[in-house]
Amino acid sequence: MQTLFTPRRGTIVGDARLAGQEEGFKEGFREGFREGRAAGKAEQLLHLMERRGFSLTEETRQRITTCTDAPLLDLWFDRAIDATTLDEIFARPSATDRVPAQSPEHTAVPSQEPRNPGPSAT
Repeated sequence: MQTLFTPRRGTIVGDARLAGQEEGFKEGFREGFREGRAAGKAEQLLHLMERRGFSLTEETRQRITTCTDAPLLDLWFDRAIDATTLDEIFARPSATDRVPAQSPEHTAVPSQEPRNPGPSAT
């Protein structure tokens, strides 16, 4: 028979272990949420591409469904609205795209235009 360890509240070790379990649960939940959002975006992108009449290979479907980068999926979706070829959709992000450069697939640096602070009060 296996005895399970149940951490006790009110003890240093028990409270630390419970806090760690809770943090692990929260991080796991966040990761699952991000993956779920990306999967939903991928599904919508595939639907749009099919409706637009693109011929999708298994490789293209795999590329879309395995992508976990939500901003990149958003970029591909935006491009798919007007694109006439798959190359237009999957072209590398450029400095003018609305995608932050935070993933390995992003190679362009977003433009850093100076903000106009408006009229000064001098």
